[in-house]
Parts: sequence; structure tokens; C-alpha cells
Amino acid sequence: MENAERMGLREWSLILILSIIWGSSFLFMGILIKELPPLTITALRLSLAALALNLIPKERTLKFPWRELFILGLTNSTIPYALILWGQVYIASSLASILNSTSPFLTSLLAHFLTEDEKLTKNKVSGVIIGFSGTLLMLGPDALRSDSDLVGQLMVLSGVLCYSYATVFAKKLYGVLSPLAIASGQLITAALTSLPLAIILEKPWTLPNPSASAWASLMGLSFISTALAYVIFFEVLGSSGATQVNLVTLLIPVTATLLCTTLLGEVLECRNLLGMVIILTGLSIVDGRLPYLLRKALGR
Repeated sequence: MENAERMGLREWSLILILSIIWGSSFLFMGILIKELPPLTITALRLSLAALALNLIPKERTLKFPWRELFILGLTNSTIPYALILWGQVYIASSLASILNSTSPFLTSLLAHFLTEDEKLTKNKVSGVIIGFSGTLLMLGPDALRSDSDLVGQLMVLSGVLCYSYATVFAKKLYGVLSPLAIASGQLITAALTSLPLAIILEKPWTLPNPSASAWASLMGLSFISTALAYVIFFEVLGSSGATQVNLVTLLIPVTATLLCTTLLGEVLECRNLLGMVIILTGLSIVDGRLPYLLRKALGR
């Protein structure tokens, strides 16, 4: 619990802002996926965000780590963005946001094997088990009988696995680049990898012109939910670590669900709501908050 207590008002405020920004991204994607294919949305999103961030002056460095930024761009943007968008073709945006909240569990597992300072503890192991039980509850027995729903859920979870790896991998870049430079460099490499794929596979110039609401959603997704969001994300990751920045996923399902159910008319089943509660409980155990509060309540 010590790490959480070291987080000040600034870090908690940034996490709250980030949860609202990324929660709204599921709303934007839910609107866009009805009019544009996944790779085209991903390429436009990343290109516009990269353009926006590269208009901001950054520090100069002789050895810009392009190899690491290329890996980060693929695993933190290009691949997961496309997978999650494809998933939303088959499942509701609000369910996609709930599945996204499994990221801390996957991050904890990857960090155990890929880092020296973030090994699994009893809290993390029990939290991972409880969290995945919530995920299984959300998938439900019907998922095994519905090929399209299961495909969508697996696509979103595969994208989340990419995010989790990227969060651990990004630690290599701290001390070399600022959060703004990491976000900018990552978006450049992600845009360069997504644009050719969209052009070759989807031929976006042949598509009908999107509606005004789709263009507005694309602007919000690119400039707010991507460019601004990544600057905040890497800032918190640098000051508080991978475990703490992943607390944002405690709040994303709530904000995304409220936005999607209110504005898109989506409906969640009872098992999805119960699964979200179980996932949040597991996250609280992984982070140490629930055990800490229980010990405090019992006077131990």
C-alpha cells in the first residue's frame, strides 16, 4: 500500500482525468466503427495524434531510441487499436471497456517474468484469480455458443494483452526521454505502421464520406483520447510506476459504460455488471487497497 499512499493529489487527479478521456474513446469508437473499417480508423487516429504532438517543441537528443519506440508503437497503439476496433464490430462498446479493465492482471503477470522489481505477491496472485473469474463471468456460457461474440471478446482481450506488455516495456525509455517525447515518438512509429496496412487492405479512398458525427468523433479520438491521453499516461507511469498508472482501468469501465449506455443506447446484462464488480474487487486486491482497508478496519 505504500506506493499508493505516495501518490499525491496531482497523480490521482491525472488518473481521474485519464479515465474520463479513455472512457470516452469507447464512445467515439462505437460511433466510428459503424461508418469506417478498423484499420482506417486506427491509421487516421494515430496520424492526426502524431501530427498534433509533433507541433509541440521537445528536447533534442542525439540517440533517439527508434527501435524501442517502434516496438512500443506496435504494441501500445497499432495492434491493440485495430484489435479492439474489430472486437467492437461484434460486441458492445461498454463490454469492450470492461474487458479492457483486465489489463492490470495481465500486466502483473508479465511484470513478474520480465522485470526484477515487480514480482507477484499473495495479493497479486489472489487478485489475478478473482479478476479473471469476473472476466469469465462476463464472457458467460453463451459466449461459447456464439462465434461472433466470442471472436469479438477474444480480439479485445488480445489487444489488452498488447497494452499490458507495452506498459512493462515502456519502462526502458524512462531516463532517456521525457513523457512527451515518448508519446510523440510512439505515435510517429504507430502511424507509419498503420497507414500502409489501411491503404493496402481497406483502400479508404473508395469508402463513402463519413457523417459529421463520425468526423467529430475522429477529432475527439485523435486529439483528446490519444494525443493528450498518452502525454498524461506516460507522465503518471514515470512518476508512479506501471501498477499505479493501471489503476485508471478501475474507472474506465464506469465512465465508458455511462457514456455508451446513455448516448449509444447500449444495454449491459446483469452478469456483465456483476463481472465488473468482481474485476474491481480483484484490482483492489492486486493493488493492496482492499487488504489494507480490511486490516485497518480490524485494527491490525
